[in-house]
Amino acid sequence: MTDKMDDVDFSAVSLEQMNIGIEKYLEKKTGVCKVTLDERNPADRHAVLSWEQRNCCLLPEDLKSFYLTSNGFHFTWSVKLDNQTVPVGKMHINRVEQLLRLDISSDKLTHIQPSLADLDTDSDNDDPISGIEKPTFTGRNRIYELDFCDGYSKVCLVYKEAKAALLGSDDSSPDEFEFSIPDFARVSEPTVEIWFLDRALRWHFLAASFLEYYRLMLMHLGLPQWQYAFTDIGLSAQARQWFNMYAPIRLEVDGEITEMHPEKMPTGTSVVVSTLDVTKVFKSRADRKKQAGGAQNVGQAQQGGKKKPPVSSARSQGSLINRPSQASSLAGSGKGPK
Repeated sequence: MTDKMDDVDFSAVSLEQMNIGIEKYLEKKTGVCKVTLDERNPADRHAVLSWEQRNCCLLPEDLKSFYLTSNGFHFTWSVKLDNQTVPVGKMHINRVEQLLRLDISSDKLTHIQPSLADLDTDSDNDDPISGIEKPTFTGRNRIYELDFCDGYSKVCLVYKEAKAALLGSDDSSPDEFEFSIPDFARVSEPTVEIWFLDRALRWHFLAASFLEYYRLMLMHLGLPQWQYAFTDIGLSAQARQWFNMYAPIRLEVDGEITEMHPEKMPTGTSVVVSTLDVTKVFKSRADRKKQAGGAQNVGQAQQGGKKKPPVSSARSQGSLINRPSQASSLAGSGKGPK
């Protein structure tokens, strides 16, 4: 599945090709129902340019091509269990109008209602899994929300501004700068990455580009909390069960990451995942009753075919045993039938 996404140009493919047939793939899975893809029109080029002017930064080329093909993305699918429909998978990317910057400060915020910058207490500078420098809620980083993740976390588009250095500083050399700008050092373009922000305001690296994140999202089928597979927290027990049923390869990859970084994983978080029989899980109650009734009828037929020997009661056996003793006692006493 991932091989089809290696050379994807969003501006040159249709929506079905962009999703690499994920809709048809899920429809063939046992128990999957209500596979819904919201078809959205391409975003206006004027809307994309207005976003860049309003935020004073350029969208990455892959994300810009995506918005010019489809203004956002929303894909959901459910599972039918015991005649009930349970929502399971969800893949979402905000529209370009909803790609808003996370507020880091405001005049209305006080010590009772602090800002994100005040709550940024993560002392670790690097991500424990990837080793990449974490973003911070400061003016040097621009953070935009790609997916709200139903409130349990946020997937963010992070712009990391390069630190500018003045010419003539002690840590710089003339060869490192362009002398066409005499007052300031050469400033490189900001690095754009995709990061995952959990409820504890801890950052976890997901992908180096939007195209890589889009590929990961499709590969994980939008399963609940799939982003936690890339964190030191790991997947929950319920999420592991869904992965075990629909994406078992992802569990193997997660296990390989755990083995590669055993010291970075929390202790005591091992979860025993039971092997599920998918054909039994998605049987309705009527099917189970039919199966139980059929087994009961088979058992009764087997019992009816075998004839059991008649068993006399305990009273009849006792009377048979006592009759000879009673006859002998009558013969010994001389009393008998006249």
